[in-house]
Amino acid sequence: MTYPIIDSTGVSIQTLQDVLTELEADFKAIYGNDIDLSQNTPDGQRLGILAKLSADLQAYGVSFYDLLDPDLAMGEMLNKVIKIAGITRNPATRSAVAMTITTDRNLTLLSGYKVRDLDNQIWVTVEDNTLVTGANSVTMYAELWGNYEAGAGEITEAVTVILGVTALTNAAAATAGVDEETDEELRIRRNQSLENASYSTIGGLYAKLVDLEGVTDLQVYENDLSTTDAVRSMVSHSIWVIIEGGDTADIVEFLAKSKTAGTSQKGSESGTYVETITDPDGNDYTINHTMLYDRPSGADLYVEMTVTRKDPAVSIDTALIKQKLTELDWTIRETATATELYATVYSAGTTFVATDLKISLDDITYTDESLQPDYDEKFTIDTADITITEV
Repeated sequence: MTYPIIDSTGVSIQTLQDVLTELEADFKAIYGNDIDLSQNTPDGQRLGILAKLSADLQAYGVSFYDLLDPDLAMGEMLNKVIKIAGITRNPATRSAVAMTITTDRNLTLLSGYKVRDLDNQIWVTVEDNTLVTGANSVTMYAELWGNYEAGAGEITEAVTVILGVTALTNAAAATAGVDEETDEELRIRRNQSLENASYSTIGGLYAKLVDLEGVTDLQVYENDLSTTDAVRSMVSHSIWVIIEGGDTADIVEFLAKSKTAGTSQKGSESGTYVETITDPDGNDYTINHTMLYDRPSGADLYVEMTVTRKDPAVSIDTALIKQKLTELDWTIRETATATELYATVYSAGTTFVATDLKISLDDITYTDESLQPDYDEKFTIDTADITITEV
């Protein structure tokens, strides 16, 4: 057998029947044509086992061949092949919360001290903390990495019992971390990075900015006309970068090095990149590049719908419906379509029928079609902005 075969057309393998036919011919060449290879004979069963092993190995070869393609690779294999593009998967970060821990004595709160919130999520200290009698502020982190939330006053139960700790709570909600970048998100970012070669274009600018560490969302707009763009409030020959995540120093350095001369900028956020130049005499002088950009702002999306029980005896978990809707994550300037929200609603259960689902920007005028946020906004849904009427 010479399979799998890799050539200009890709990879080719045999079917199980092809392998069986080839092995039958080999067996008969060795033992004679009178050998009984029926499935109910020992020789036939042995032949079947060998054929299945060969077919499975060839199938594995095809699978491994496919995993060398970043558009098909998954998991750890994707992590390996994506390095060829010079990028890596964005890791998860930990959620953090400022805890107020009250004690009746001076004590040391050791690293690994654990507390629990109302959703049974564990929060833990990552370093030793010296506490004094009374209220102490201690930063704690979610035990698991990723996007974990806890509302104000929801962390009050100690998992680790320490003599002297009399009370604990969080006055403010936790700062949620970020989930690890998914395979799909990583593939999209990798394909965007292929535009890097298009130097001095918006595609190239986008591709390079999105590769900065910590960047989770991005939009880049350009007004290449000699007149003002009144819709986006952009002066002539200007760019507008709206970027979520990423360090300010990294962003302004890249913009300073990539922005073409004479291009104006729009943005309420600013930073200065200091460039050091050595002249022919060996003297250093500096150039201060002040760059402008914006961070995205949230746009409230209001939702209303009617739900009806399929079985009058089975209640509808409206709280779960609201939770599922609040978990939706839009990108900057992404359109929200009312009909697409039905899928999210039914992810909360199938014991009801949802109808008349509509969305609104102001909680006054509702539509069953689509809405779009402003150029620097991304939709968010709060529980208080969802109205569910059960009939």
